[in-house]
Amino acid sequence: MEKFLKNQLEYGKPNENNPYVFTNSDLELILPITKAELKSRGFKFPSNDKFIAKIKMVFGRIIDLKLESKYIYINFLEKCSKNFIYHPNNIIDYFGIYAVKNDNYITDSYALPQIIDYQKMFPDIIHYENSLPKTVKSLDGGEPIKGNDEVSRYLWKDEKNLAKQRFENIETLVNRNKYLFNDSKASLVWLKFNDEYFLDCLVKVFGYVEDRDLLKWVLDRSLRDDKSREEEFYRILVTQTCDNKYVFHKEVFEVMAKADAKSKKNYLDFLRGGIDLPKIDGLSFSEDARIKALYCYYATKIDKNSMFSFFPKLDDEKYEEEFKRNNYYNLPDFKELYNDTRHGGIGLPM
Repeated sequence: MEKFLKNQLEYGKPNENNPYVFTNSDLELILPITKAELKSRGFKFPSNDKFIAKIKMVFGRIIDLKLESKYIYINFLEKCSKNFIYHPNNIIDYFGIYAVKNDNYITDSYALPQIIDYQKMFPDIIHYENSLPKTVKSLDGGEPIKGNDEVSRYLWKDEKNLAKQRFENIETLVNRNKYLFNDSKASLVWLKFNDEYFLDCLVKVFGYVEDRDLLKWVLDRSLRDDKSREEEFYRILVTQTCDNKYVFHKEVFEVMAKADAKSKKNYLDFLRGGIDLPKIDGLSFSEDARIKALYCYYATKIDKNSMFSFFPKLDDEKYEEEFKRNNYYNLPDFKELYNDTRHGGIGLPM
């Protein structure tokens, strides 16, 4: 540990001009530390079966225990990519997590100073860090750039809020795991106040909608911003899988239908007046028609006062033929509802 700690201290806090190139060894070094922190904080490590099932349900990733790898990387920025994405200005926010096999938990790739009080654990290392120069040559991929001026080195010891950051990192580690694998409602509340990015990604990137409490929270947050709410709503409503399929989440409308009267009215006002039918790039006509059809079908069922607001937008022979060809998507009352409502009431213009 001391060897790797010296390497990390020598680079200091990574930045664009002086990035620290993390390796698998750096990650494996912190695993006993993160595991111990979880254990000391009362985390109940799930069985292999439960862990594998939850990772598949939430992130859509398959964990194969027969493979030698100790973990899999889950990419939040490009969910279908298994490549590590790292932002040197803030290594805690590098767009991904690791699912640790057999130990059965998730973790970020932390630098040692971000999770341990290294000066307390290794008192002699203080002298080493104090001896490091304050500047360093700019680097490109770990190699000095010829002829480039030196840049400031941001040493970990000079980070004023490092103790607070360590505390928050451990809190994040614990609450993410307790929420996902221990079904902790208290951890979900903590994440809502302290880790919005993680919760947003669960729903909008990976399409995790099984937790209605989480789904409603993400939905309500996404509809607050008038400028982007249409786009964000579509990210919640439809998830594109890595095999290029589109999953329509009827659970969004189920949340709307079960909301209190005031919330339901706000949802319907948004659906009826704030947006047109879903517009998602790259769809075939058949796929586009299916999503529009399901959108109208489930939106119609939210409230009887909304019955004539949606299907009139699909009053076109091309849609009728498509719906027939697909047996009305095997929804028993779709045909009746479609025929009864597409000519009735006053719908929004096409």
